[in-house]
Amino acid sequence: MDRETLGTFLMSLAYGQNLISSTQGTSDDWTDQVRNIAETCLRRAQFNFGDRSPVEPVEVRALLDPLRPYFTGYDFFALVLPQGRGDQDRESFSFFVEAAIGSQKSGLILLPDELPQNGVAQFVDPFPALRELADHPVAPPWVLFWTPFGGACALPLKDARTFYRDAIVTALRHGRRQVDDAIRRVAQRQQSKRILHLSDLHIGRPEATQRRSWLKQHLAGVLPGIDRVVVTGDLFDTPKEEYRTSFDELRLDVERLTTKSLLVIPGNHDVRIKGNAWGPLGRQADQVIDLGWSPLEIDDDLQTVFFSFNSSEDGDAAQGSVNQRQRLDRAVKFDALRSKRPELNGYLKVALVHHHPVNYSGQPTAFYEKLLAPFGLGDRLIEFKDAKAFLTWCERRGISLVLHGHKHVPHLASITRGGQQMTIVGCGSSTGAEGKPMCYDIITLNPQSGECSVSFFHDVAGDGSGFDLQNIAIKVA
Repeated sequence: MDRETLGTFLMSLAYGQNLISSTQGTSDDWTDQVRNIAETCLRRAQFNFGDRSPVEPVEVRALLDPLRPYFTGYDFFALVLPQGRGDQDRESFSFFVEAAIGSQKSGLILLPDELPQNGVAQFVDPFPALRELADHPVAPPWVLFWTPFGGACALPLKDARTFYRDAIVTALRHGRRQVDDAIRRVAQRQQSKRILHLSDLHIGRPEATQRRSWLKQHLAGVLPGIDRVVVTGDLFDTPKEEYRTSFDELRLDVERLTTKSLLVIPGNHDVRIKGNAWGPLGRQADQVIDLGWSPLEIDDDLQTVFFSFNSSEDGDAAQGSVNQRQRLDRAVKFDALRSKRPELNGYLKVALVHHHPVNYSGQPTAFYEKLLAPFGLGDRLIEFKDAKAFLTWCERRGISLVLHGHKHVPHLASITRGGQQMTIVGCGSSTGAEGKPMCYDIITLNPQSGECSVSFFHDVAGDGSGFDLQNIAIKVA
């Protein structure tokens, strides 16, 4: 943690009007006790605005430990996420007060007073209740309940109010185990769909060969809980027929365990020698023709439409773009389908593309990137040209989720164009190409509400030590 964040948190407890309790006005006033402890901790923290220097974990623990007894030991916890600011969403604030006062000393209720401006909150190393929320995304306003025993569930505000009054209040009379049981029963009834997002396998590179068995073994344990798998390009390190056997094995494994076809799109390494081309030189598209990729895929189980693009059709070096011909083609195909099936208008719309439509930083890894980085040319040779036109098309078509690869660095961005919010998710290299961690992500969908979350997994060393959940991203607006 940095010192400014830590100090701001302690200041909000010490001097803000952020605390309410059923004990207020008594000799055992919880709010006064928390304020006094927080003020003491703040003096010890040596806090200054603008000081973003890191605070070592041992110091963070030492500073916050005096507050721990006031925020632990409850029968249940709840996080209320309002629609907009907490003080503007009166329904959310009303429930916050009801639960905070009504649960007496049995519950701790939390309400954020501001939300991320881009509408997406990211959590590094999320605690179990937030993982439950990522597994069952809900449209705000919502309430996340959890207990010290691990039970957790997320509900829309209206359902949460009924659940609190009818189930939580009754269970509190019988002990915290009954509260945990009530929460777990609700969680068991919730259903979600999951997309596994892989990218940049680079079959043919030495590291891909070494890690292939480990990746397949790990995914064998993941795939039973997955509804669809997509690979956003760079299946091969260079377009050679001899690499097809390894890819076909992966395809068969995926389709056997998910009972659905694998969705793939080409990347620059699939159609250009070692990923690069200059004019007509270095292009070799024959390998892609029989990959079986489809420009449009309807998944009725997920209530999702996948628009697939070949962003490596044009561009020099490792650049990419989605030309007008491709955009027109997908528009004609989709409009023909929805004229017969009007329900497709309500489906989630996802775009699959290899190149990154939103620029973000990452250390250069490819040889030519390292060579040209001092001259400021590295990103120009791998960029998504005319990305603005592509994103405008996505916005006009109601696409809310874009999945891509290419840069070997996991990334998430949330942008709003013309009133349409789009979440853009970049997967790293699933085989850890060019010294990067082995990466994949899982997009969890709620088909009824259209909400989604993203969970990022890494094997940092790429040595089979294990894939860990690194962070989750949840839409909060």
